Amino acid sequence: MKFLPFSSYSITGDATDCPICKSSQFTSISQWDRRFKRLHQVKCDQCSLVRHLPLPDEAGLAKYYAEEYRSDYQNVSVTPTERHRKKRIREAERRTANLDQNLKSGMHLLDFGCGSGEFVEFCGQQGVIATGFEPGEAYSTYAREQMGLNVVTGAYQDLNFDVKFDIITSFHVFEHLVDPLHAIEKMKTWLKPDGKIFIEVPNTNHILIKGFGGLHFAHTIGFARYSLEYLGAVAGLKIVDVFDEFDIGIVFEHGTPRELADIAKDGQNEMAKWTKGSVHKQYWRYTLSKLVGNRLTDRYKEYSAPSRS
Repeated sequence: MKFLPFSSYSITGDATDCPICKSSQFTSISQWDRRFKRLHQVKCDQCSLVRHLPLPDEAGLAKYYAEEYRSDYQNVSVTPTERHRKKRIREAERRTANLDQNLKSGMHLLDFGCGSGEFVEFCGQQGVIATGFEPGEAYSTYAREQMGLNVVTGAYQDLNFDVKFDIITSFHVFEHLVDPLHAIEKMKTWLKPDGKIFIEVPNTNHILIKGFGGLHFAHTIGFARYSLEYLGAVAGLKIVDVFDEFDIGIVFEHGTPRELADIAKDGQNEMAKWTKGSVHKQYWRYTLSKLVGNRLTDRYKEYSAPSRS
């Protein structure tokens, strides 16, 4: 039933305000997702965050991610395939290269939502004291019991650690949350005063090249360059570095961020072209381009070159 077109998802909620800036003003951008299921998506008129309306109930969503997400969207149920592991190791190499001088041997690192643990594994091989946690029981158990990694099963809301970390990473996790501000504030409690936070997410401004074909239930919120900066700024974090590829990655640290009004203006300009009309039109344009071939598909392939979760 979950693949039945024109039906609604069973997980419901009632939160309608933006989870970052708390604005109640929004622009609708789609009534559908890539499965042609009913999924109302909106763009915040203030910070430009894309989100479901309403946002799903957190308890139901947590159960979904712990028990169903891997089989629903990645067609796996128990352990990662060898193909999956190889892809994640390539991603780990790219991500550690991006961190560069921010990641050194002997540092304590925490990977927030570590999946099957490849980034934790790779960092450990570089001399980093790496820990991870993952709410999905199958993947976290695999990482801990099959790979011998220091990986904990659990949701971020329930976890505390005995050490403070030099760097906390989170790759393609924040788009799955309903309260990203609470999550980043929790990360700060685990961080050393001079520590860094590195968050990477799909860039919704690029994802919408596929129209609503780039939207789906598992991505409850969608960041672009400036909405991710806005999240960090609300949490009292300033930018250290930005990796604006197909995905968007930002390294943050404690400090004085840019003025929220300036970030919001940049975000509004960045996402101005995405309205319901343009998103729906873009879906059919992109779908047709796959059939006949043109520069649009070439542009998408170019953006898609970096590995994504």
